Amino acid sequence: MELQSGEFRERVLENTRPVLVDFWATWCPPCRMMQPVLERLAAKVSDRVDICSVNIDRQPDLAAEYKISGVPTFAVWANGQLVAQKTGALTEGQLLQLLEAGEAAMRAAASDPRSSTAVDCGRDWITVVSGLPRSGTSLMMRMLEAGGIPALTDSVRRADADNPNGYYELEAVKQTDHDAAWTETAAGSSVKMVFRLLRHLPADRKYRVVLMRRDVDEILRSQRAMLERSGVVTEIADEQMQEMYRRELLSFYSWLPQQEHLQAVNVSYNELIADPQQVVRQINRHLGGELDCEAMVNVIDPSLYRQRAA
Repeated sequence: MELQSGEFRERVLENTRPVLVDFWATWCPPCRMMQPVLERLAAKVSDRVDICSVNIDRQPDLAAEYKISGVPTFAVWANGQLVAQKTGALTEGQLLQLLEAGEAAMRAAASDPRSSTAVDCGRDWITVVSGLPRSGTSLMMRMLEAGGIPALTDSVRRADADNPNGYYELEAVKQTDHDAAWTETAAGSSVKMVFRLLRHLPADRKYRVVLMRRDVDEILRSQRAMLERSGVVTEIADEQMQEMYRRELLSFYSWLPQQEHLQAVNVSYNELIADPQQVVRQINRHLGGELDCEAMVNVIDPSLYRQRAA
């Protein structure tokens, strides 16, 4: 079964059985070689585990979120936790060993709820909200604050017609490329950061990143409306901006999987507005599992979604 991004939560993270996920690509010869091996294995273990696949070209957000840097990669989840992973062509016996690790984790969790498969909610990491401009980062900061994660902000940039609930910015964060001292006391809190500055975060600390994504046409319309309200005139064509964003994002998502200090989850602003309950549950899992999801959902004001795609 090939998974789509929207199915991963239900089919893998919330599955009551161990799940083996094959991350693959059509251009990868070893991936094609593994297909009959996986089919034979699935026939043998279908009574106790699930096997599915993710095409990394069709689902690049999943590949980035789980730091898939090579294919084929075989990963096993149990109780929503990644418990085993190997990259490269494997024998059926090696795949069975991975699945046994998943089954062992399920048994351990059943006998001891405090086992190591439980989510660590100590929040010794810094939560970073990032994304392209006008992609919903300020909304996400408000939601995380309502959910129980304190926001680092100095309120230097005041609320206005474009962000009536505030920008949730910390000026010191904007200087991270040459001074990241603010990170020394930021564990347990959330900050908003332009995604280009993620490359400058000190690698000796841990970060959980919420990457906001939004329909690019909506982003451009929202930016244009904000500039017009500010009396700013720009001669940059939308097509030029789209191409610039495309190049930047391609470079960023090629770089991200190599960064062991960054754990990222992609959040679609459009999906957040359309189905907030599901998206908030995804964010909660990423950030330790102890957030007040109802409070986060209640923050969302659909009336502020003013630049909808046609």
